[in-house]
Amino acid sequence: MFDKADVDAGRPVVTTCGSGVSAAVLALGLHVLGRPDVPVYDGSWTEWGGRTDTPVEV
Repeated sequence: MFDKADVDAGRPVVTTCGSGVSAAVLALGLHVLGRPDVPVYDGSWTEWGGRTDTPVEV
């Protein structure tokens, strides 16, 4: 799935989603594949989108 999504294993990755749950699953999958350094933005879009001081591109 990561290959199909053109995720470059050599570049930094931060996982995010709507609430943080799916992002944790993605980080776990990357860990299993040998990437133990993947952070999860646990605030995810629920936090980011609810703030007035963060940029959002639509």
